Amino acid sequence: MKHLSEGARPAREIRGGHVLLAMLAFFGTIIAVDSVLIYKAVSTFGGVENVNAYREGLAYNQRIAVDEKQAALGWQDRVEARGTPLRVSVSLQDRDGVAIARRHVVADVGRPATNRFDRTLKLAEVSPGVYEAAFVDAEPGTWVVDLRVSASSETGAALDYQVRRRLWIAP
Repeated sequence: MKHLSEGARPAREIRGGHVLLAMLAFFGTIIAVDSVLIYKAVSTFGGVENVNAYREGLAYNQRIAVDEKQAALGWQDRVEARGTPLRVSVSLQDRDGVAIARRHVVADVGRPATNRFDRTLKLAEVSPGVYEAAFVDAEPGTWVVDLRVSASSETGAALDYQVRRRLWIAP
């Protein structure tokens, strides 16, 4: 047995209780941080981008045929945001550079990672082959534009052209 001299402090010993408390604190911190991150991930994005994914998967060969038909048309598009107030502008041309006029153009516009800002714009023809719509309250950053072009404005009309483009709005 060691004798302590007057004024000397006993050496601290690590006991089982100390180790247990350290482990509980360590794993408690990990579980708390993981819980916060999981909550944030699940609450901001539900994971469903397309509610009809199964049905569209079954009709995949039809989608390939539509894409081949569209590619044979050789249409070209340009999507941009311009002007004050901000407007979405789409220009359409055939493979020879001739403007594609008198079409009904609808654009579904939204952010890539959330559906909170999604909106549908009906574009009006402002000159042959150029279609525009007001894009009010659009914040800077990346937007996704799904274009649907048809010869008729009727709901369910056959689409002549369908494409997804990214649109950048500068700050």
